[in-house]
Amino acid sequence: MPKLLAGLVTLSIALALVFAPPLFARGEKAKLATLSSEISQLQKKMRVTRTEHDKSASRLRAIELQSAETRRNVLSLDKEIRLLGKELSKLYGQQKELDEQRHRQARQVAQELSAAYRLGREEPLKVLLNMENPEEIGRTLKYYEHIVKARSKILEDYQNTIRKLDEVEQSLLGKQNALADKKVQLLAIQQILNDEKKQRSALLQGSNRQIKSEEGLLTKLSLERQQLESIIQALQKHVQNLDIPDNKPFSQRRGKLPWPVKGRVGHSFGSARGSHLKWHGWLLNARDASPVKSIHHGRVVFSDYLRGQGLLVIVDHGDNYLSLYAHNQVLLKETGDWVHPGEVIAKVGNTGGLERSALYFEIRRKGKAVDPKRWLKPRA
Repeated sequence: MPKLLAGLVTLSIALALVFAPPLFARGEKAKLATLSSEISQLQKKMRVTRTEHDKSASRLRAIELQSAETRRNVLSLDKEIRLLGKELSKLYGQQKELDEQRHRQARQVAQELSAAYRLGREEPLKVLLNMENPEEIGRTLKYYEHIVKARSKILEDYQNTIRKLDEVEQSLLGKQNALADKKVQLLAIQQILNDEKKQRSALLQGSNRQIKSEEGLLTKLSLERQQLESIIQALQKHVQNLDIPDNKPFSQRRGKLPWPVKGRVGHSFGSARGSHLKWHGWLLNARDASPVKSIHHGRVVFSDYLRGQGLLVIVDHGDNYLSLYAHNQVLLKETGDWVHPGEVIAKVGNTGGLERSALYFEIRRKGKAVDPKRWLKPRA
Protein backbone atom coordinates (compact mmCIF):
# COMPACT_ATOMS: atom_id res chain seq x y z
CA MET A 1 0.00 0.00 0.00
CA PRO A 2 2.76 2.54 0.86
CA LYS A 3 4.44 1.77 -2.49
CA LEU A 4 1.19 2.39 -4.34
CA LEU A 5 0.67 5.68 -2.48
CA ALA A 6 4.23 6.76 -3.24
CA GLY A 7 3.71 5.92 -6.90
CA LEU A 8 0.52 7.98 -7.03
CA VAL A 9 2.26 10.95 -5.39
CA THR A 10 5.11 10.75 -7.90
CA LEU A 11 2.64 10.56 -10.79
CA SER A 12 0.70 13.56 -9.44
CA ILE A 13 3.86 15.63 -9.19
CA ALA A 14 4.89 14.65 -12.71
CA LEU A 15 1.46 15.58 -14.11
CA ALA A 16 1.53 18.88 -12.26
CA LEU A 17 4.90 19.70 -13.80
CA VAL A 18 3.69 18.82 -17.28
CA PHE A 19 0.32 20.57 -17.25
CA ALA A 20 0.92 23.54 -14.94
CA PRO A 21 2.26 26.77 -16.56
CA PRO A 22 6.05 26.71 -16.17
CA LEU A 23 7.41 29.04 -13.51
CA PHE A 24 10.17 29.96 -15.98
CA ALA A 25 7.63 31.14 -18.56
CA ARG A 26 5.66 33.13 -16.00
CA GLY A 27 8.87 34.71 -14.71
CA GLU A 28 10.03 35.68 -18.20
CA LYS A 29 6.62 37.23 -18.98
CA ALA A 30 6.81 39.28 -15.80
CA LYS A 31 10.30 40.51 -16.74
CA LEU A 32 9.12 41.45 -20.24
CA ALA A 33 6.09 43.24 -18.81
CA THR A 34 8.36 45.29 -16.52
CA LEU A 35 10.66 46.05 -19.45
CA SER A 36 7.76 47.12 -21.70
CA SER A 37 6.34 49.36 -18.97
CA GLU A 38 9.67 51.12 -18.41
CA ILE A 39 10.26 51.58 -22.14
CA SER A 40 6.75 52.98 -22.55
CA GLN A 41 7.31 55.52 -19.76
CA LEU A 42 10.66 56.46 -21.27
CA GLN A 43 9.11 57.03 -24.70
CA LYS A 44 6.42 59.28 -23.21
CA LYS A 45 9.11 61.47 -21.66
CA MET A 46 10.90 61.64 -25.02
CA ARG A 47 7.77 62.71 -26.91
CA VAL A 48 7.77 66.30 -25.69
CA THR A 49 6.85 69.05 -28.17
CA ARG A 50 8.78 72.17 -27.24
CA THR A 51 9.67 73.39 -30.73
CA GLU A 52 8.10 73.45 -34.19
CA HIS A 53 10.44 70.65 -35.20
CA ASP A 54 9.21 68.56 -32.27
CA LYS A 55 5.66 69.15 -33.47
CA SER A 56 6.65 68.09 -36.98
CA ALA A 57 8.28 64.94 -35.58
CA SER A 58 5.09 64.19 -33.65
CA ARG A 59 2.94 64.61 -36.76
CA LEU A 60 5.38 62.46 -38.77
CA ARG A 61 5.10 59.75 -36.14
CA ALA A 62 1.29 59.83 -36.32
CA ILE A 63 1.26 59.66 -40.13
CA GLU A 64 3.84 56.86 -40.31
CA LEU A 65 2.09 54.79 -37.65
CA GLN A 66 -1.19 55.20 -39.52
CA SER A 67 0.53 54.20 -42.76
CA ALA A 68 1.97 51.13 -41.01
CA GLU A 69 -1.54 50.12 -39.95
CA THR A 70 -2.77 50.67 -43.51
CA ARG A 71 0.05 48.50 -44.82
CA ARG A 72 -0.84 45.78 -42.33
CA ASN A 73 -4.37 45.87 -43.74
CA VAL A 74 -2.92 45.62 -47.25
CA LEU A 75 -0.83 42.60 -46.24
CA SER A 76 -3.87 40.98 -44.63
CA LEU A 77 -6.01 41.56 -47.73
CA ASP A 78 -3.22 40.30 -49.99
CA LYS A 79 -3.10 37.11 -47.92
CA GLU A 80 -6.88 36.68 -48.09
CA ILE A 81 -6.84 37.28 -51.85
CA ARG A 82 -4.08 34.66 -52.32
CA LEU A 83 -6.05 32.14 -50.23
CA LEU A 84 -9.22 32.84 -52.20
CA GLY A 85 -7.24 32.40 -55.41
CA LYS A 86 -6.03 28.99 -54.24
CA GLU A 87 -9.56 27.98 -53.20
CA LEU A 88 -10.91 29.12 -56.57
CA SER A 89 -8.23 27.16 -58.40
CA LYS A 90 -9.16 24.06 -56.40
CA LEU A 91 -12.88 24.58 -57.09
CA TYR A 92 -12.22 25.06 -60.81
CA GLY A 93 -10.38 21.73 -60.79
CA GLN A 94 -13.30 20.05 -59.00
CA GLN A 95 -15.75 21.62 -61.42
CA LYS A 96 -13.81 20.34 -64.43
CA GLU A 97 -13.50 16.84 -62.94
CA LEU A 98 -17.21 16.68 -62.03
CA ASP A 99 -18.25 18.02 -65.44
CA GLU A 100 -16.22 15.33 -67.19
CA GLN A 101 -17.72 12.74 -64.84
CA ARG A 102 -21.22 14.05 -65.57
CA HIS A 103 -20.66 13.70 -69.32
CA ARG A 104 -19.42 10.10 -68.92
CA GLN A 105 -22.37 9.21 -66.71
CA ALA A 106 -24.84 10.93 -69.06
CA ARG A 107 -23.63 8.73 -71.93
CA GLN A 108 -23.94 5.67 -69.68
CA VAL A 109 -27.48 6.65 -68.64
CA ALA A 110 -28.45 7.18 -72.30
CA GLN A 111 -27.12 3.73 -73.20
CA GLU A 112 -29.06 2.11 -70.35
CA LEU A 113 -32.27 3.92 -71.27
CA SER A 114 -31.85 2.85 -74.89
CA ALA A 115 -31.27 -0.78 -73.84
CA ALA A 116 -34.33 -0.67 -71.56
CA TYR A 117 -36.43 0.73 -74.37
CA ARG A 118 -35.33 -2.02 -76.78
CA LEU A 119 -36.07 -4.78 -74.30
CA GLY A 120 -39.42 -3.36 -73.38
CA ARG A 121 -41.09 -3.42 -69.99
CA GLU A 122 -42.73 -6.81 -70.57
CA GLU A 123 -39.66 -8.60 -71.87
CA PRO A 124 -38.87 -10.38 -68.55
CA LEU A 125 -42.47 -11.59 -68.37
CA LYS A 126 -42.34 -12.97 -71.93
CA VAL A 127 -39.13 -14.82 -71.17
CA LEU A 128 -40.56 -16.30 -67.96
CA LEU A 129 -43.74 -17.53 -69.67
CA ASN A 130 -41.67 -19.40 -72.23
CA MET A 131 -39.59 -21.15 -69.53
CA GLU A 132 -40.48 -24.53 -68.06
CA ASN A 133 -37.49 -25.19 -65.74
CA PRO A 134 -38.02 -23.58 -62.26
CA GLU A 135 -34.25 -23.31 -61.63
CA GLU A 136 -33.78 -21.43 -64.90
CA ILE A 137 -36.66 -19.10 -63.94
CA GLY A 138 -34.90 -18.32 -60.61
CA ARG A 139 -31.61 -17.55 -62.30
CA THR A 140 -33.33 -15.31 -64.85
CA LEU A 141 -35.15 -13.36 -62.09
CA LYS A 142 -31.83 -12.81 -60.28
CA TYR A 143 -30.25 -11.62 -63.53
CA TYR A 144 -33.02 -9.06 -64.14
CA GLU A 145 -32.87 -7.95 -60.50
CA HIS A 146 -29.13 -7.30 -60.93
CA ILE A 147 -29.79 -5.29 -64.11
CA VAL A 148 -32.42 -3.16 -62.37
CA LYS A 149 -30.09 -2.45 -59.42
CA ALA A 150 -27.20 -1.61 -61.74
CA ARG A 151 -29.37 0.81 -63.72
CA SER A 152 -30.67 2.40 -60.52
CA LYS A 153 -27.08 2.84 -59.27
CA ILE A 154 -26.05 4.48 -62.54
CA LEU A 155 -28.96 6.93 -62.30
CA GLU A 156 -28.28 7.61 -58.63
CA ASP A 157 -24.58 8.31 -59.31
CA TYR A 158 -25.54 10.63 -62.16
CA GLN A 159 -27.93 12.57 -59.92
CA ASN A 160 -25.28 12.83 -57.15
CA THR A 161 -22.73 14.17 -59.63
CA ILE A 162 -25.19 16.82 -60.83
CA ARG A 163 -25.88 17.80 -57.19
CA LYS A 164 -22.17 18.03 -56.33
CA LEU A 165 -21.49 20.02 -59.50
CA ASP A 166 -24.24 22.46 -58.55
CA GLU A 167 -22.74 22.84 -55.04
CA VAL A 168 -19.27 23.49 -56.48
CA GLU A 169 -20.64 26.05 -58.92
CA GLN A 170 -22.46 27.83 -56.07
CA SER A 171 -19.22 27.84 -54.03
CA LEU A 172 -17.35 29.18 -57.04
CA LEU A 173 -19.83 32.02 -57.42
CA GLY A 174 -19.53 32.87 -53.70
CA LYS A 175 -15.71 32.81 -53.80
CA GLN A 176 -15.65 34.91 -56.99
CA ASN A 177 -17.87 37.53 -55.37
CA ALA A 178 -15.73 37.49 -52.19
CA LEU A 179 -12.58 37.90 -54.27
CA ALA A 180 -14.08 40.83 -56.16
CA ASP A 181 -15.06 42.49 -52.85
CA LYS A 182 -11.55 42.01 -51.42
CA LYS A 183 -9.99 43.57 -54.53
CA VAL A 184 -12.29 46.59 -54.22
CA GLN A 185 -11.30 46.93 -50.54
CA LEU A 186 -7.63 46.64 -51.49
CA LEU A 187 -7.94 49.42 -54.08
CA ALA A 188 -9.63 51.66 -51.51
CA ILE A 189 -6.93 51.01 -48.91
CA GLN A 190 -4.16 51.58 -51.45
CA GLN A 191 -5.72 54.95 -52.26
CA ILE A 192 -5.67 55.81 -48.55
CA LEU A 193 -2.02 54.77 -48.43
CA ASN A 194 -1.21 57.00 -51.41
CA ASP A 195 -2.88 59.95 -49.65
CA GLU A 196 -0.86 59.23 -46.50
CA LYS A 197 2.34 59.16 -48.57
CA LYS A 198 1.53 62.62 -49.98
CA GLN A 199 0.87 63.96 -46.48
CA ARG A 200 4.18 62.51 -45.29
CA SER A 201 6.10 63.96 -48.25
CA ALA A 202 4.65 67.44 -47.66
CA LEU A 203 5.43 67.21 -43.93
CA LEU A 204 9.04 66.14 -44.57
CA GLN A 205 9.59 69.00 -46.99
CA GLY A 206 8.30 71.49 -44.44
CA SER A 207 10.36 69.91 -41.66
CA ASN A 208 13.54 69.99 -43.76
CA ARG A 209 13.01 73.67 -44.48
CA GLN A 210 12.99 74.33 -40.73
CA ILE A 211 16.53 72.93 -40.46
CA LYS A 212 18.38 75.79 -42.12
CA SER A 213 21.91 74.90 -41.15
CA GLU A 214 24.26 71.97 -40.59
CA GLU A 215 24.19 72.85 -36.92
CA GLY A 216 20.43 72.37 -36.88
CA LEU A 217 20.78 69.00 -38.59
CA LEU A 218 23.45 67.89 -36.11
CA THR A 219 21.22 68.95 -33.21
CA LYS A 220 18.39 66.86 -34.63
CA LEU A 221 20.62 63.82 -35.24
CA SER A 222 22.21 64.12 -31.80
CA LEU A 223 18.79 64.19 -30.12
CA GLU A 224 17.68 61.11 -32.08
CA ARG A 225 20.91 59.30 -31.19
CA GLN A 226 20.46 60.17 -27.50
CA GLN A 227 16.94 58.78 -27.54
CA LEU A 228 18.12 55.53 -29.12
CA GLU A 229 20.93 55.25 -26.56
CA SER A 230 18.39 55.77 -23.74
CA ILE A 231 16.30 52.89 -25.09
CA ILE A 232 19.40 50.68 -25.41
CA GLN A 233 20.44 51.45 -21.83
CA ALA A 234 17.00 50.57 -20.51
CA LEU A 235 17.00 47.35 -22.52
CA GLN A 236 20.50 46.44 -21.46
CA LYS A 237 19.50 46.70 -17.81
CA HIS A 238 16.68 44.19 -18.28
CA VAL A 239 17.81 41.77 -21.00
CA GLN A 240 20.67 40.51 -18.85
CA ASN A 241 18.00 38.78 -16.75
CA LEU A 242 16.29 37.16 -19.74
CA ASP A 243 17.29 33.64 -20.66
CA ILE A 244 17.85 32.97 -24.38
CA PRO A 245 18.36 29.20 -24.76
CA ASP A 246 20.40 28.46 -27.86
CA ASN A 247 22.79 25.67 -28.75
CA LYS A 248 24.68 28.06 -31.06
CA PRO A 249 25.60 31.14 -29.01
CA PHE A 250 25.83 34.45 -30.86
CA SER A 251 29.46 34.90 -29.78
CA GLN A 252 30.41 31.80 -31.81
CA ARG A 253 28.79 33.08 -35.02
CA ARG A 254 31.35 35.75 -35.89
CA GLY A 255 31.66 36.02 -39.68
CA LYS A 256 28.88 33.45 -40.21
CA LEU A 257 25.65 35.43 -39.71
CA PRO A 258 23.28 36.03 -42.65
CA TRP A 259 22.56 39.54 -43.91
CA PRO A 260 19.29 41.01 -42.63
CA VAL A 261 18.19 42.20 -46.07
CA LYS A 262 19.20 42.09 -49.72
CA GLY A 263 20.85 45.43 -50.37
CA ARG A 264 24.06 47.41 -50.61
CA VAL A 265 25.81 49.30 -47.85
CA GLY A 266 25.01 52.99 -48.32
CA HIS A 267 26.78 54.10 -45.15
CA SER A 268 29.18 51.88 -43.26
CA PHE A 269 30.09 51.61 -39.58
CA GLY A 270 32.30 54.47 -38.42
CA SER A 271 31.82 56.63 -41.54
CA ALA A 272 31.14 60.34 -41.04
CA ARG A 273 27.58 61.56 -40.52
CA GLY A 274 28.14 65.30 -40.60
CA SER A 275 30.97 67.13 -38.88
CA HIS A 276 30.82 65.55 -35.46
CA LEU A 277 28.77 62.36 -35.74
CA LYS A 278 29.49 58.89 -37.08
CA TRP A 279 27.37 55.97 -38.19
CA HIS A 280 27.08 53.32 -35.46
CA GLY A 281 25.82 50.68 -37.89
CA TRP A 282 25.04 50.13 -41.56
CA LEU A 283 22.47 51.91 -43.70
CA LEU A 284 21.55 49.25 -46.26
CA ASN A 285 19.87 50.55 -49.41
CA ALA A 286 17.12 48.07 -50.20
CA ARG A 287 13.98 47.77 -52.24
CA ASP A 288 10.79 49.04 -50.63
CA ALA A 289 8.84 46.32 -48.77
CA SER A 290 11.75 43.84 -49.00
CA PRO A 291 11.67 41.28 -46.15
CA VAL A 292 13.83 42.11 -43.15
CA LYS A 293 15.14 38.94 -41.49
CA SER A 294 16.53 38.23 -38.05
CA ILE A 295 20.24 37.42 -38.22
CA HIS A 296 20.10 34.95 -35.32
CA HIS A 297 17.87 33.16 -32.86
CA GLY A 298 16.53 35.43 -30.13
CA ARG A 299 13.61 37.27 -28.57
CA VAL A 300 12.11 40.60 -29.64
CA VAL A 301 12.59 43.10 -26.80
CA PHE A 302 11.47 46.24 -28.66
CA SER A 303 8.95 46.59 -31.48
CA ASP A 304 7.68 50.14 -31.75
CA TYR A 305 8.16 53.58 -33.25
CA LEU A 306 11.15 55.68 -32.17
CA ARG A 307 11.92 59.19 -33.34
CA GLY A 308 14.65 59.23 -35.97
CA GLN A 309 14.54 55.42 -36.29
CA GLY A 310 10.94 55.03 -37.38
CA LEU A 311 9.48 51.59 -36.88
CA LEU A 312 12.21 49.75 -35.01
CA VAL A 313 12.76 46.11 -34.00
CA ILE A 314 15.41 45.11 -31.47
CA VAL A 315 16.20 41.43 -30.91
CA ASP A 316 18.01 40.10 -27.85
CA HIS A 317 20.28 37.18 -28.77
CA GLY A 318 21.52 36.46 -25.27
CA ASP A 319 25.06 36.76 -23.94
CA ASN A 320 24.73 40.61 -24.04
CA TYR A 321 24.19 40.78 -27.83
CA LEU A 322 21.42 42.78 -29.53
CA SER A 323 20.59 43.47 -33.17
CA LEU A 324 18.62 46.55 -34.34
CA TYR A 325 16.52 46.97 -37.49
CA ALA A 326 15.21 50.52 -38.14
CA HIS A 327 13.17 52.55 -40.69
CA ASN A 328 10.78 49.67 -41.45
CA GLN A 329 7.44 50.34 -43.09
CA VAL A 330 5.65 47.66 -41.06
CA LEU A 331 6.59 45.46 -38.09
CA LEU A 332 5.68 41.77 -38.17
CA LYS A 333 6.81 40.78 -34.68
CA GLU A 334 5.83 42.02 -31.23
CA THR A 335 7.78 42.38 -27.99
CA GLY A 336 8.19 38.94 -26.44
CA ASP A 337 8.06 37.01 -29.72
CA TRP A 338 10.75 34.40 -30.36
CA VAL A 339 12.47 34.60 -33.74
CA HIS A 340 14.67 32.16 -35.64
CA PRO A 341 17.60 32.90 -37.96
CA GLY A 342 16.24 34.08 -41.31
CA GLU A 343 12.71 34.67 -40.00
CA VAL A 344 10.98 37.74 -41.48
CA ILE A 345 10.42 40.32 -38.75
CA ALA A 346 9.59 43.47 -40.74
CA LYS A 347 9.41 45.08 -44.20
CA VAL A 348 11.89 47.64 -45.51
CA GLY A 349 10.58 51.22 -45.52
CA ASN A 350 11.60 54.83 -44.98
CA THR A 351 9.93 55.68 -41.65
CA GLY A 352 11.68 57.99 -39.26
CA GLY A 353 12.28 60.68 -41.85
CA LEU A 354 14.18 58.88 -44.63
CA GLU A 355 13.55 60.03 -48.19
CA ARG A 356 14.40 56.62 -49.71
CA SER A 357 13.75 53.08 -48.55
CA ALA A 358 16.59 51.56 -46.54
CA LEU A 359 17.30 49.45 -43.48
CA TYR A 360 19.44 50.82 -40.68
CA PHE A 361 21.13 47.87 -38.99
CA GLU A 362 23.23 47.66 -35.84
CA ILE A 363 24.80 44.95 -33.70
CA ARG A 364 25.38 45.76 -30.04
CA ARG A 365 27.53 44.01 -27.44
CA LYS A 366 26.98 45.08 -23.83
CA GLY A 367 25.17 48.12 -25.18
CA LYS A 368 28.05 49.23 -27.40
CA ALA A 369 27.77 49.26 -31.20
CA VAL A 370 30.18 46.94 -33.05
CA ASP A 371 31.01 46.75 -36.75
CA PRO A 372 28.52 44.40 -38.51
CA LYS A 373 31.23 43.55 -41.06
CA ARG A 374 32.97 41.38 -38.48
CA TRP A 375 29.83 39.34 -37.89
CA LEU A 376 28.02 38.96 -41.21
CA LYS A 377 29.00 36.50 -43.92
CA PRO A 378 31.17 38.00 -46.68
CA ARG A 379 29.19 38.52 -49.84
CA ALA A 380 30.30 36.67 -52.94
